Amino acid sequence: MSTETDIQNQIRIDAARHGLILWRNNNGVLFDAEGRPVRYGLGNDSRAVNEKLKSSDLIGIFHGKFCSVEVKESDWTFRGNAREVAQLTWIRLIRREGGIACFATCFDDVLEYIEKGSNRHP
Repeated sequence: MSTETDIQNQIRIDAARHGLILWRNNNGVLFDAEGRPVRYGLGNDSRAVNEKLKSSDLIGIFHGKFCSVEVKESDWTFRGNAREVAQLTWIRLIRREGGIACFATCFDDVLEYIEKGSNRHP
């Protein structure tokens, strides 16, 4: 079984071959020298926001459209835990605004969503 990192790297390689530009979107919080939290990552404005809306692993552009791909391990299935629900909320927001967004366990999931506008995941 491939790790999420392996899958993410392969998705980025395959995406580039199809004209889809994707960048890694790291999210988290670090503390500065005075102990103040410094949040980083798209949409990571506060802990409260991050618990409800969690941006995807990969962010990019495809034919002028904003793209967002949440990468999962190959055996992943949606379980509806709080993290997945926050990720799904982000995906639905991007879709609602005309962007491309999906969960992906491989690049074929991304292509399927682009071509059919649907995804086997929520």
